[in-house]
Amino acid sequence: MPQKHYVQSGMLHITTNTQNGVPWCTWKGIPEILMNNLGATRNLYNGKIYAFCILPSHMHILLNPGEKGVSAFMQSFKSNSSKDVRSMLPPTQQRRRVAATLNDIHWQKGFYDEIIEDNRQRDNAYDYIVYNPIRHSLVQNINHWPWSSIHFPYMLDTMEI
Repeated sequence: MPQKHYVQSGMLHITTNTQNGVPWCTWKGIPEILMNNLGATRNLYNGKIYAFCILPSHMHILLNPGEKGVSAFMQSFKSNSSKDVRSMLPPTQQRRRVAATLNDIHWQKGFYDEIIEDNRQRDNAYDYIVYNPIRHSLVQNINHWPWSSIHFPYMLDTMEI
């Protein structure tokens, strides 16, 4: 059943997963593609990005999606990032073998959202995003996870509620 996102604007914590949990988000060159697409989508939709974390099989984003809403923002981000990721795969025959082996590279349909209503909830969502690599036993110190927004402050907007 398709997800319904009744709230389209304001500050939201978004979680988006890869299809079938295939851990392609942190393969060489892909995090940069995801970050570039996140920034481009923010600019296109006049949105704001407050935090993000790219993990092997999913991504967390704390954002305000801008004037067209969260559904349009995420559809654009996922569609464009998927195209860019697939374009870096080897051509034709080899590409088919790689894609078949990995059940293809796609985002799961839809996404999960949490509406941020106050500063406490915002701070909790921020901490959840930043500390997620530790929760998944990927690192023991958040500074050691390379695909967290803590290393890319120039990509972030000032937080507000």
